[in-house]
Amino acid sequence: MARHYELTMIVDSQAGDEAVNQTVEKYQSFLTDNGADPVVAERKGVRKLAYEIKKHVQADYTYVQFTSGDTAVIHEMDRLLGLDQGVLRHLFIKMDQAPVVPVEDPEEAEGEETEAASDAADADEKEDKA
Repeated sequence: MARHYELTMIVDSQAGDEAVNQTVEKYQSFLTDNGADPVVAERKGVRKLAYEIKKHVQADYTYVQFTSGDTAVIHEMDRLLGLDQGVLRHLFIKMDQAPVVPVEDPEEAEGEETEAASDAADADEKEDKA
C-alpha cells in the first residue's frame, strides 16, 4: 500500500544556490530511482531560522511531496539526510492525501500574461494623467 509523505529539508544556504540545487536534486533523484511517485519539490528559499542551528542563522527551506510504498526507502533516505553535512535539519511527515502535481495549462499562462499587461497599461495611463 502506497503512503504519502512530505519531506522538509533545511539546507545550508552559505554554500550558494547551486549547491542547494544539487542537494535537492540529489534527493529527488534518489526518491525517483527507488520508486517514489510523484516527486514534487517546492523551494521556499532562504529564510531566517527561529534559532541557531550549527552556527547558522539562515538556511534554505525545501518541501518535497511524494508517494512511496516501501518504508525501507524512507529509512535509508533518513539515514542519508542525517549524514549529509549540507542538510541542517530534515523531517518526514506522513500525509493523509496524495501530493498535488502542478500542471501548467498554456491557456492559464496566457491569461496571466494578458492580465499583467493590462495592469501595466492601467498604471501607465494613471501615470500619464498625473
